[in-house]
Amino acid sequence: MLELDDMSADALTDMLKASFSLDNWTAMIEIADKLFGTIAVIHATKSHGFDACRPRRSSAYYFGFSLCAKGIALQKLGYYLEAKECIQRYADLSWLKLEDEDALAEMEYYQNTAAANSFVIELLLGNRTVLPEYVWFIKKNGKEELLAGLITILESALNHNYSVDWALEELQSDVELIKDNESRENIRYYIDYILLLSIYMFKRGKSSDAVNLTLENIVLSGNLRDETGFKKATAFYELIRADADASQQQEYHYIMKKIIEREFNDEKEAFVIDHRIAD
Repeated sequence: MLELDDMSADALTDMLKASFSLDNWTAMIEIADKLFGTIAVIHATKSHGFDACRPRRSSAYYFGFSLCAKGIALQKLGYYLEAKECIQRYADLSWLKLEDEDALAEMEYYQNTAAANSFVIELLLGNRTVLPEYVWFIKKNGKEELLAGLITILESALNHNYSVDWALEELQSDVELIKDNESRENIRYYIDYILLLSIYMFKRGKSSDAVNLTLENIVLSGNLRDETGFKKATAFYELIRADADASQQQEYHYIMKKIIEREFNDEKEAFVIDHRIAD
């Protein structure tokens, strides 16, 4: 159990985002439930003048965010039907009976998010018939849905063993190289997308391309300080190492050596693995 008592809605929101960046799905569920309960109390007592703990944004945002985050965590843990229930709850937040501009904008946002995530659940359940409509949805909504959408498509393809080459061709040209000033959430999405694409390529028989992309992902995740992505990419390389040619293995050795030198900083001259210590 996490120590979440007396935390504000905004602090809980920040914790949820941090847990997402660490792939800590069980923590996300606990924090999301606490956030939902916290904002429910604030929303219920607002009309009675209890404004001391007023959060920065509309209560519609926190209700939607807590349910959406919980749904994502349940989805990542494979509880698709439970995730579907969360989606249904934030698809329509009109029960909040809020009519100010900010609240209405949040309600519309989570209604659109629910539509996207409904496609996600169907694909993860193996319903590939919704794929053309989902690709159209992603193209219509642009950058906001692109990486998350590609991750879903690749996860569905890998879990249910079918080709999504045509969908990747439709969408990949819009993917932009991630920058180091992006949010941690966007960095996580990008690194996971590259990892899943590497796995997909490997399963499609494109071993050399998969190895090259994995090496690029190791470098990128290391440079962006995405520890979770770095561990995943490195572990996947070790699984497919036998398919790497001599130049790719040399590249991997070079990458690891550079990482050691960077991490040891001033000690690097004393830590040269290319030389042995004589008897």
